[in-house]
Amino acid sequence: MVYENINKLIKQKGLTKKEFAQKLISLQPNVNRIGETPSISSIYAYLNGTNSIKADLIPYIAEVLGVTEQEIFDFSKESRKRCFKYFLENASKEELEYFNYFINTQLANIPINYSNLNINKNEELLELLEYAPKPLIDKLIKKLKEIKKFIEDL
Repeated sequence: MVYENINKLIKQKGLTKKEFAQKLISLQPNVNRIGETPSISSIYAYLNGTNSIKADLIPYIAEVLGVTEQEIFDFSKESRKRCFKYFLENASKEELEYFNYFINTQLANIPINYSNLNINKNEELLELLEYAPKPLIDKLIKKLKEIKKFIEDL
């Protein structure tokens, strides 16, 4: 059910239902036929499954939760992969550059525990490097030097 997925997202984002409702109302979504913003009690009714969520409200809910509208309907890995694929196939150059920047900055902050890997990382890396294009190797060397310097400076 959609309201269950929304409640899961609210919990994952560390929000209370009250905080969520307040943020939603602050966006001033005009979803009722008469153009009024839903009340807190209406939002609670949506979250409890008592009332059906208005389709016009979904983009506002997604904005408050910082997710895509699709994520409100489906949490499966396959769904996320489809969304990701769709995005990559349809993104503008500017969006792809932003995404690339975001991924690079996020990956730089994820520690890798090599002891949990079931491979000899050095051997595998050496075997695969012969397939890497020169620009990738240049970027890899640059990034590894940055990481080395960062660790040495600690």
